Amino acid sequence: MTRQPGTRQRGAAGPKHTGAGGTIRHKRGPDRTMTMPTPRVTIAQVAAEAGVSAMTVSNVVNARPGASEPTRQRVLEVVERLGYTPPSTRNGKRGGTGLVGVLTLDLTGDYSLEIVRGIAEEIADDERELLLNASLDAIRERDRIAFFANGLVDGLLLIAPVLEPETVREIRAGELPVVVIDPRRLDLELPRVTVDNYDGVRAGTQHLLEAGHRRIAYIRGEEDHESTEVRYRGYADAIRLAGLQPDPALVASSNFNHQGGVHAARHLLTTQRPTAIVAGADPIAFGALDAARTLGLQVPEDVSIVGFDDLPLAAHSTPPLTTVRQPLHDMGRAGTRALLSLIARQPLATDDIRLTTKLIVRATTASPPTTEP
Repeated sequence: MTRQPGTRQRGAAGPKHTGAGGTIRHKRGPDRTMTMPTPRVTIAQVAAEAGVSAMTVSNVVNARPGASEPTRQRVLEVVERLGYTPPSTRNGKRGGTGLVGVLTLDLTGDYSLEIVRGIAEEIADDERELLLNASLDAIRERDRIAFFANGLVDGLLLIAPVLEPETVREIRAGELPVVVIDPRRLDLELPRVTVDNYDGVRAGTQHLLEAGHRRIAYIRGEEDHESTEVRYRGYADAIRLAGLQPDPALVASSNFNHQGGVHAARHLLTTQRPTAIVAGADPIAFGALDAARTLGLQVPEDVSIVGFDDLPLAAHSTPPLTTVRQPLHDMGRAGTRALLSLIARQPLATDDIRLTTKLIVRATTASPPTTEP
């Protein structure tokens, strides 16, 4: 049972609460006492009590902009009532810069933004600041990593980086803690966060098979991501488990973007007429939706479509997209927790943190047409 601040445990012999980080002294006979540390109030507790995010609490207690005056006053009242003390004022200033770097190739799409949102929430809980940068290409990526490693940040998170072999060697030879989120190479010799790509696509394909589909096409993503091949294997194995053989004519390739999905799906729908399409990423699936519409096909009446990601737009597309949820937000938080452990010089239980995926059934899948093409 957790004691709430300001309450008194039933049956206790007059405990004295001395505030956050103080002690509780229990009588043990006429001359003996036992001193125990009180649980420290966390920023998450303050945020929950004030009805705001941990980042807002951090902004308020560190006198940074970002909160309205009523919100600021409410947070300060909760801080005083609970006895919260920011880390920067506990036993002197915390060592290091207090900054965590994030490097990604792309800051325009929902994929990276969802991961960054998870990172930002976890960073706020630890009351650090985030330094965000986009690398754009492999050469600039190496330069940016060297820039971060020159004492600018305490640790670095890389989102789906290129990571040429020489860059990996430089990271491993340096002292900067680095964690990779969604690496392109799954055997990377750095701490990393991945998802179960194989089971995710297999579940999406199995969903279509159970609905009665037999001509199921697949649109692969970019070939420099090992996850592309892993996801394809999930599709192909599901087809085989249904007693069928994967048909190479039903497989097309695309970039991980909308336009690539349009071109690949248009080719499949005009030459092969599958009754369903599994896409290796949500942007590809969104392109397939548009391709079907331009060809006069109804989704899901004429063709069913399954994506992979569950980006925010998936629930609001027309119709809402059935997709495999890749827990992007949780990937950001898990990678950040691992990085903070490394910064604190605590060993990780594993260098390969693998999260599960989940099929989210919406309105783009149904039974195939009564008369298949």
